[in-house]
Amino acid sequence: LVTPENYNTPMGIVITVRRDLKPQTEIFVCEMGAKRKGDIKEDCKIANPDLGVITSIGPQHLDTFGNIETVVSTKFELADWVKQKNGKMYLNGDNEYIKAKAGEYTSVTYGTSNCDCKAADIAYSPKGLTVTIDYKGEEFKVTSHLLGYHNALNIAAAVSVALDLGLTAEEIAFAVSKLKPTEHRLELKSYINGSTLIDD
Repeated sequence: LVTPENYNTPMGIVITVRRDLKPQTEIFVCEMGAKRKGDIKEDCKIANPDLGVITSIGPQHLDTFGNIETVVSTKFELADWVKQKNGKMYLNGDNEYIKAKAGEYTSVTYGTSNCDCKAADIAYSPKGLTVTIDYKGEEFKVTSHLLGYHNALNIAAAVSVALDLGLTAEEIAFAVSKLKPTEHRLELKSYINGSTLIDD
């Protein structure tokens, strides 16, 4: 089960849980949004995560956060929650704010630099994105219809979690090949006279 669209607030998470969470659900992927200190902790009280992924930290919502330090501490409310449950975090090792705190948690880092899960040989074509994944010595290639460096990192994050949950490289490569972009977000489309349109 995945929170739909931008249902990343307490109300959106509650709606998703009450409407869609079933007894047979094995994994609930819950996006958590924040504009103020304490927002992620509130989301954690609802979703009660065992694992967490922090994809990025930057100077967003500074009008409500006030400073980057508050952004960092708020994003790491997720890591603090998961740590209390003896869970594992998956952290973007290319992001300096995240990398600086990674050692405080049981974590797997992902990124393009010296990380546990490295995304390498990132290449683009009219068909999409190709990435070589190296996760703790296990290396395999994935292709996707997604575009963008950020999506190579997102794929590396998802691969890290999937491998730790017991999926095989073959299962993961197949799933990645089926990913579709969000509408009007770097969408690859066939266009007139055999050209390719990137709808962003």
